[in-house]
Amino acid sequence: MTKKEIFVAYDVDVVAGWLVSYGGQDSPHDISRRALAGEVGIPRLLKLFRKYKLKTTWFIPRHSIESFREQVEEVVKDEKELGTHGYSHENPVRLSPEQEEEILVKSYKLIKEDQGIPPVGDTAPWWKMSQNTVPLLLKYGCRYDRSMADNDFQPFYAGVGRPSRR
Repeated sequence: MTKKEIFVAYDVDVVAGWLVSYGGQDSPHDISRRALAGEVGIPRLLKLFRKYKLKTTWFIPRHSIESFREQVEEVVKDEKELGTHGYSHENPVRLSPEQEEEILVKSYKLIKEDQGIPPVGDTAPWWKMSQNTVPLLLKYGCRYDRSMADNDFQPFYAGVGRPSRR
């Protein structure tokens, strides 16, 4: 049997996604489902990945890292990669350049402290980027962004302000 390599990645928005993105801050149902994702979902996924010895990457907003410390520590303990995904899943297009950089730096530092190495991957909250996002990611050593979708199977270089070349 031929050995195959796959990229397994998860966005773990947990409560952060609803607090800013979807207006669920006053909905007990929304918050309850998202708390379940952090308290139950993360451990279940880790158990599955351990069983099949899968290497995975987790993109977790900083708010979720802070709110579910024990679960995120288990992710790190399993030597899973952590990537940046905003603070509370805010839309980068609606941020000033200064706000966007401040959020990236705070998330970057927290992940670096947790896993002992700086993050090199990002998934844009809302799957949106401002004109400042790519230059900021490059400035802080990001090597890839998972939210771009120019190609299914091959890595590609993304352009800023223009379509990417094939």
